[in-house]
Amino acid sequence: MDGKQFQFRTRTVLLILAAVFLAFTGVLYNLQVVHGGYYLEQSTRKIANTETVQAARGEILDRYGRVLVSNRASYQVSLDTSLMGDIQGRNTTLLKLLAVCREQGVAWTDTLCISGEAPFSYTQARPFETLSAGGTASPSQLARLVESLKLKDLPENPTAGQMVDALRAYFEVDGSVGEAEGRALVGVLYELALRSKDVARTSYVFARDVNIAFITAVKEGKLSGVKIDTVTVRQYETEYAAHLLGQVGPIYAEDWDRYKDKGYSMNDTVGKDGVEAAFEDLLRGTPGTRDIELNQSGKVVSENWHVNAETGEVEAPKPGNNVMLTADIKLQEVVEESLKRHVPGMTDETEGAACVVTDMTGGILAMASYPTFSPESYSRDYNALSADPLKPLFNRALQGLYAPGSTIKMAVAAGGLEEGVISTTEEILDTGRYKHYDRIEDQPMCWYYRQYGRTHGWENVSEAIRDSCNIYFYETGLRLGIEKIDTYAALFGLGQKTGLELYEEAGEMAGPATSAKHGQAWYEGDTMYAAIGQGNTKVTPIQLANYVSTLVNGGSHYATHLLKTVKSSDFSQVVEEYRPEIRDEINLDPANLAAVKKGMGMVASEGSAAVYFKDLGVTVGAKTGTAQVSRNSEANAILVAFAPYENPEIALSIVVEKGGSGTLVAAIAAEILDYYFSAKGAMEAAPAENALAR
Repeated sequence: MDGKQFQFRTRTVLLILAAVFLAFTGVLYNLQVVHGGYYLEQSTRKIANTETVQAARGEILDRYGRVLVSNRASYQVSLDTSLMGDIQGRNTTLLKLLAVCREQGVAWTDTLCISGEAPFSYTQARPFETLSAGGTASPSQLARLVESLKLKDLPENPTAGQMVDALRAYFEVDGSVGEAEGRALVGVLYELALRSKDVARTSYVFARDVNIAFITAVKEGKLSGVKIDTVTVRQYETEYAAHLLGQVGPIYAEDWDRYKDKGYSMNDTVGKDGVEAAFEDLLRGTPGTRDIELNQSGKVVSENWHVNAETGEVEAPKPGNNVMLTADIKLQEVVEESLKRHVPGMTDETEGAACVVTDMTGGILAMASYPTFSPESYSRDYNALSADPLKPLFNRALQGLYAPGSTIKMAVAAGGLEEGVISTTEEILDTGRYKHYDRIEDQPMCWYYRQYGRTHGWENVSEAIRDSCNIYFYETGLRLGIEKIDTYAALFGLGQKTGLELYEEAGEMAGPATSAKHGQAWYEGDTMYAAIGQGNTKVTPIQLANYVSTLVNGGSHYATHLLKTVKSSDFSQVVEEYRPEIRDEINLDPANLAAVKKGMGMVASEGSAAVYFKDLGVTVGAKTGTAQVSRNSEANAILVAFAPYENPEIALSIVVEKGGSGTLVAAIAAEILDYYFSAKGAMEAAPAENALAR
């Protein structure tokens, strides 16, 4: 090949290379300059996800619109293990996160029913099964997860320690990780596994309401897959009404089946007790759905509310409705403060107390249990509250079961009058000992005779209520019979649930069936003791208040309730308004009712409680009671009352455990009534007995 041919070929190759270079340069220019933004954007959008966003819960208000529970902005931490690398990378990241939690004092979600420290034990009596309300057993979440994971070398009935070891092995927790750390880690991995198995997602809310110091520590640790979101949490605007308002919390694993059919996410917050639980369906908003795009490092590239393809509706969260209660928070404060002042010093044995105030149609104006706790610090104080022997978490107003003592005598009197076994004018002689039986050792005594060696003499029904004469009511009880006593007690709502939206105990009335249930025989003498509120009769404070309201309103037995009105999230519409519900109509003869009321009026104006009621600006009807707990302890002190005497507006009950005398409770009742009917209360409310019982 000569020189000219070589030069020609060289030039040709160079021209081709130049053309290729120019073409390549053009492509690069097109990619980086002309469409650079587009392709850069596309390159970063590697992971698309959707997430459910909780709606803000509705507010809880008292009957006058005072806000009791609202919402505040907060932060929560969720986890996405798909961004944490391989198994060991995931475990390392989670261990670092748990360490930050301990340093900052942050609690995390862990529903694995195994203790946190070795030697491990189950924290539930039945860790592998769940009982329905009807008593039917079904596999628990733990049992189902164990089955789905197919854990190796796990015995049929594993101990808690064996379960932890099996979970450690399954989740490949390094052997160098200590027992407590390992248990904490498998608790988090257990939560993640629950969600991946049941709801097909890897993200879960790890911790709620975390502080800025925690967020800073997480960010400084550069922990992949740990996401921090702004959310709303409950804020309590009052230090009172803790038992009434209740709390919110995460959905427990054993409850998941019940909630998932209602459209809940496993990460949702729900009402756990009190009003929060009772009105969950009203307070809960409608969750939204958010579309999120992430790059490969887990950084959010974009997030937008999801648009429903069929309806075109933007699926942003919608806040819940606002619930207005029948309760008056100012009256609630007075009740709680009065219990706090008076109860501790009543006797050396006094343990707790409860008070319920109702209107004449079953509306709860105040409901207090003593001792109580702060709703705001409930979570922080839970362990101490649970260990307190006085049981401040126990709602005595709804769940405490007490013998009514002599407060039952109005129901027995009303039944006797309506059935014609006594009359308003008939007098019965108090003989000190009830001589229905021949042997003196079989003759029960009147409290007055036992204490003072004297009798009440001849008494009519009103006087017998005033003096709480046991002899009169022994005789009336035997004439009436236990079946009729229980019939009228039921008509007044004693020994049965009142219909309140919150959880309450039913109690029971003394009688042959109740004795048989307790493995006891029934004797004629038991009827006498039932007539003075002793024996197996057990009622709640809310039942006592509802009973008195039923009596003095003329015999209309209303269901109790806390709901007054439901309003939309922006308060622009009334969504629901409660209508009082009558359960029974007793149709009391006005003359009979007047005689019973007269006796209660004399208790407040002439009896031992008169000293506390005489200076009030309102006339009162009342009845005290003292119910034996045991022969070696102080009796429970009980009082029921209503006012005004002429035209009743409210009724109340107070029970003080081992308070000694029902008369001493009158000081608490007087403070409550004084507030309610004082100028201040009216402005806001406008639009020593001994055992065996008196």
